[in-house]
Amino acid sequence: MRSGSSPSSPEVEYPDFSSFTAFQIASVTRSAVYFPRIFGAGANWQSGSIYWRDHTNVDAKTYSLAHLHPFSRVIGLPAREGSSSRSVRLRVSFSLHTFTRAWSPLDARGDAYGDNREIRAFCMERYERSFDLPAIFHTIESRRCECTHGLRSRTNYVVVEKSRDKRYAAFFDLLRAKEWDAVHLLVQSAYVLDDGQVAPGRGRIHFHALLGRALRGTRPRRPP
Repeated sequence: MRSGSSPSSPEVEYPDFSSFTAFQIASVTRSAVYFPRIFGAGANWQSGSIYWRDHTNVDAKTYSLAHLHPFSRVIGLPAREGSSSRSVRLRVSFSLHTFTRAWSPLDARGDAYGDNREIRAFCMERYERSFDLPAIFHTIESRRCECTHGLRSRTNYVVVEKSRDKRYAAFFDLLRAKEWDAVHLLVQSAYVLDDGQVAPGRGRIHFHALLGRALRGTRPRRPP
């Protein structure tokens, strides 16, 4: 998603495949190593098991994506009325929208990067800012989370980090995992907001509340 476009969810735009050879398409769609485990509608929950391959551009310069490999951590969920405290395994993964943007006819073929669903263009700005993402989601429970509209009007969430005189928005969603007391957090997209752009989120909600709802299979009502 380009800065200034709809902030609520990643866009899906495809290049003209006729401009790619069969070999190039095959090379691009092998950008990720798959270990299928988690699936869902809308967002590409399969990315929870994807370890993105490093990107090498037309000048043979390689950009590591190791910092965007999935990770997990345990979060203590405090006791609340009707339930005791519990430890929850949070599994965090990152979609390719965190380091790519929509394809443009002006993009070089060497900038193409894709998964099993779409081909996009490697974005240097998003890539450079993506190094902030692991720290953000290692401390997500101490950050301000807000609601926003996602795919098919589904409520998802956003956290906005203010640094370097810019607002960096990271959009994410949560899904209860198959294993006991575990939740998958998918970072769907992340990019710098344009100056003067309306904030994408509304209504503060604590991450512990989101985690508890994910475990129960419910979602908060999006503020008007």
